[in-house]
Amino acid sequence: MTRASASHTVPAAARRRLGIRSRRAVLIVHIASSGAWLGVDVAMAVLIVTAATTDDPGTVVFTLQALELVTVWPLLACGLLCLGSGVVLGLGTRWGLVRYWWVAIKLVLNLVLTALVVASLQFEVAEQADRARRSAAGEPVTFDLGNLVFPPTVSPTLLLIALTLSVVKPWGRIRRIRRGPTSG
Repeated sequence: MTRASASHTVPAAARRRLGIRSRRAVLIVHIASSGAWLGVDVAMAVLIVTAATTDDPGTVVFTLQALELVTVWPLLACGLLCLGSGVVLGLGTRWGLVRYWWVAIKLVLNLVLTALVVASLQFEVAEQADRARRSAAGEPVTFDLGNLVFPPTVSPTLLLIALTLSVVKPWGRIRRIRRGPTSG
């Protein structure tokens, strides 16, 4: 049997599966990027809590400027790396992207969290960092950190849900809608 004819006998899903070394490498990237994502969330929480609970204006200025440096771009990088490696794992393993509920939900969680970094968090962090720079320059400013409470609360919660889904793998396969013959 020639190589060309052999490829026709192997199902398409089996042809695109990752080898064990490749799968392990991508899985390590996926786990490491999601762990880093969780770590950045913890660092963000520490900075926000510090800024919200201190009476020292210098500490508030410092923590909000640090927040701008250590959150948005690292979170975006972690989210995209986790998304990319997850898509590769989904396409290259038996789990698929939308074959099992737990994988599909993890995909949606990743997309939502990554989109929130771009659509919301970056603007709020930039606004607070700008206020911190103005305060450091001697301008009277007020800080409203209320909107910054949600990201370090929601993101780690959803990441831990995704981790749990990866371990437990609940709900089974997504059923395909079978369409009968169309009458016409």
